[in-house]
Amino acid sequence: MTTKAERKLLSELLNLERIKVAGYSQHEGIGIILHLEAENSEGTCPRCHSKSHRLHQNHRYIVKDLPWGEKPVFLEINRRQFKCKKCRKP
Repeated sequence: MTTKAERKLLSELLNLERIKVAGYSQHEGIGIILHLEAENSEGTCPRCHSKSHRLHQNHRYIVKDLPWGEKPVFLEINRRQFKCKKCRKP
């Protein structure tokens, strides 16, 4: 179980804009996996730039990052897609 202080420290170390570390796990033979999530609960439409809270789907990706000492580090990123009310076709 990760503490709030640990998550805050890891988020500051990563220094990714509007992204925070939700937790981490260590796996024998694999390394450290940092679970990342967006700080805001809304998305911006790439077409009309309006904001939306209507979540359409989630896509999880695992990206290899630089090692921490001798341990490999991976970032688990949740890419969320939102539905836009203004751009939706009738």
